[in-house]
Amino acid sequence: MSLTRTFYKAFVKPFYKENAGTFVFVFTIFFFIIGTVDGAGLFKYHYGLIKALLNIPAFLAAALLVWALYARKCAVFITQLLQQPHYRFMSQFRNLHPRRQYLLFAVADFVLLLPLTFYLVLVITEGVYLHYFAVTSVVAIFLVLCGTLPPAWHVFVLNHPERKSLLKIRLRKPLGDAFLYTGILIRAAQHTQKLAWLGVKLYTCTVLYFTTANNHLAPDDLQLAFLLFSFGILANGVFINRVRRYEDQYLSFYRGLPVTITKRLIIYAACCGVLILPEILLLIFLSTRHISSSIAVFFGGYAFSTVLLILSISFIKNITFKNQTAILLLLFFTGYLIMMCSGIGWISPVYFVLALVLFLGCYYRSTQFAS
Repeated sequence: MSLTRTFYKAFVKPFYKENAGTFVFVFTIFFFIIGTVDGAGLFKYHYGLIKALLNIPAFLAAALLVWALYARKCAVFITQLLQQPHYRFMSQFRNLHPRRQYLLFAVADFVLLLPLTFYLVLVITEGVYLHYFAVTSVVAIFLVLCGTLPPAWHVFVLNHPERKSLLKIRLRKPLGDAFLYTGILIRAAQHTQKLAWLGVKLYTCTVLYFTTANNHLAPDDLQLAFLLFSFGILANGVFINRVRRYEDQYLSFYRGLPVTITKRLIIYAACCGVLILPEILLLIFLSTRHISSSIAVFFGGYAFSTVLLILSISFIKNITFKNQTAILLLLFFTGYLIMMCSGIGWISPVYFVLALVLFLGCYYRSTQFAS
């Protein structure tokens, strides 16, 4: 087996297998839904989006931050695998020349960064065509750094195995109060997906601010703003999935504690509220300047009820990450259908009732299954 094939099976295949659902969801939204919702074709939509990146410094800065978060996610993924016990066989590659090590990691990182590289090449191409040479140079330098720095870091990690992971989760003390459980769940989400959480919050808040601050939110504008906002809210399903996996692995003892079902629901609801806290705070700010209080309530209610519904669905037996991605798409289209038929205000009551029914009906059954 060639060395490149070994690196492919060790790093590339696990990465795309773990994140396949996220990629399918993102590409479905950006290439098959948004471009038709706003009345423009796929080419015109992305052409306008890239042109906005080249013309608006704040938009470009936000995009660079999100791209950097994705690049770091790829780098951290390989780093964590290198520090796993079952990856000790990688120690044999220390005998290779550092240049060969760098080349192998460079190929693996390049394949992991292909979605980002593809889009950045489009941005650079259009920037050159439109003669935005300064901005294009910034994007080009960023792309070069993403392709050259992670392999160097991975070579260092390979040759210095004594370095401990910076993202290890520690459960310091036993739970003394049931409400501390909310803090444990939030810490789990932050430590495992902190950068992804920041990226999603940045996207959602940026879209929400610019679609409301620059428009009077006519019916068509309100629907587009809601669809873009709902995409960011549904992305919280990734963090719910991580939290539930951490809970099942490390906190199964909590199921045996004498805590009422109502208190458990409050704890999980508080966790959902913390996850969407940036959006709630931004909606409060916008309600005083750019949007009406009713629209802010509709958007905030949708955000909370949707995240709570995703968490309630996670208690259904045998819900895998791939199945959850399909559920997120179903929730997106269901919300879109309710919006077109009855209005945005009806979505949150429907989702909230469904969340309560699923939680009360599935929580103890999932407990019995887990035990």
